[in-house]
Amino acid sequence: MKSYALAAAALALTVAACKPAPPPAPPPASKEDAEACYRSRNYGCAAVNYYGYLQKFPTETDTRAIYAITLTRSGQHALALPQYERVMKEGVGTYDLFASYATSLDALGKADEAIKWNRRTLELVPSLVDVRGTLAQQLVKQGKHDEALKLLEDFDAYLKRNGQAPYFAGQIMTIREARAAAG
Repeated sequence: MKSYALAAAALALTVAACKPAPPPAPPPASKEDAEACYRSRNYGCAAVNYYGYLQKFPTETDTRAIYAITLTRSGQHALALPQYERVMKEGVGTYDLFASYATSLDALGKADEAIKWNRRTLELVPSLVDVRGTLAQQLVKQGKHDEALKLLEDFDAYLKRNGQAPYFAGQIMTIREARAAAG
């Protein structure tokens, strides 16, 4: 009787060992958690939650657009690019999407494309000083000092005409010095 019980226990262990392991738990999939993480600037947490959510609801283009921006903000630029391309094919075209796309392109060494998308961003919202300043830096890196200066000086002239203080005086100064040093 004891040998039968031992044999049955050994057989049960053998069968249990042959069963495949259960699949891993799905990634978090709460849009609410993703939004809370995003608001608290925990972009890694937000990206994981948006990813899981989009596995369940892959046709939510607006959520995918926010996911792309979240990937950029969490430094996952290579993962972000296909998301941007997909949502733009689906008709999304907002200034923050364009600006974030340009950030990821630049981070991946695609400077010409980044410049193109920063220009498009400024076509939508010309007053975005962060995008304008970044675009000027990208132009300087390509040796286009005069174009960068014009971009900033024109905006500062607009501000002066409207009774505001110039914004880019310091950056203009450094670009002029960089141009002089470049010869």
